[in-house]
Amino acid sequence: MIRTSSRSEVAPDAPVNVRQGLHPLLSSALWPLIAVAALCGCGAQQDKAFVTASDLPEERRRPDGVAVDPTSTPPRATDVAATTDGLVTLRTPVGLEQAFNTVQRFFQAIVAEDPDLLGTVLTRDALNTNPSLASGGPMNSPSASLFWAHRFRRLDYSKLAGEVVYHENDLDVYREGDELTLSPHPAVRADALSAGDVVIRVPITTSRVGTERLLGDEILIWLRRTGSEYKIYRLLEDFQVQ
Repeated sequence: MIRTSSRSEVAPDAPVNVRQGLHPLLSSALWPLIAVAALCGCGAQQDKAFVTASDLPEERRRPDGVAVDPTSTPPRATDVAATTDGLVTLRTPVGLEQAFNTVQRFFQAIVAEDPDLLGTVLTRDALNTNPSLASGGPMNSPSASLFWAHRFRRLDYSKLAGEVVYHENDLDVYREGDELTLSPHPAVRADALSAGDVVIRVPITTSRVGTERLLGDEILIWLRRTGSEYKIYRLLEDFQVQ
């Protein structure tokens, strides 16, 4: 005889309805509490929302203080320096092309008899010296601008227009450390050149027009750097205005 049980068997994985297991009074008391907790959570979430632009204060915002170390004055710029000098400031070298341009503008000013153009290529203390005069005193080394203004009044340099005054291929260039043997005048010595100075010897191709002598056989032009260009510091020429 097969014996049957009067209790029903429940599968292990069958879902169980929890509400069915709660007492009706307990169930009715929990649901209002759950609803209140949900509303509080939503309110807390709203309180943590980002502030919009319209809610920002109208006062100007002051930035946070930043510690700044005072900057030290950089060393004076020089053309050359030694490895033992420590911190140095070097100037960008100026090519010889700038020196040649200054020489070209100098002769353009002479042919045009333009004192304003001549003033752009001369330093304020530029002198014109005759190296054949041994004394080399102030009377023999006048201001270059005044000396050429005097020459413009006495001689007609417009006659050089259309003439080849010099050839650029004939120019001789000297710098600090080179031996200067072109002129016996003490105004130009190897130890007198500053770093960056350039001395250019210009052999004159056309020094006369007809019987009138306008230039010496050569002009020694001592150029000194001024900013990013060269200007004429000294002119040495064996020439006297009659």
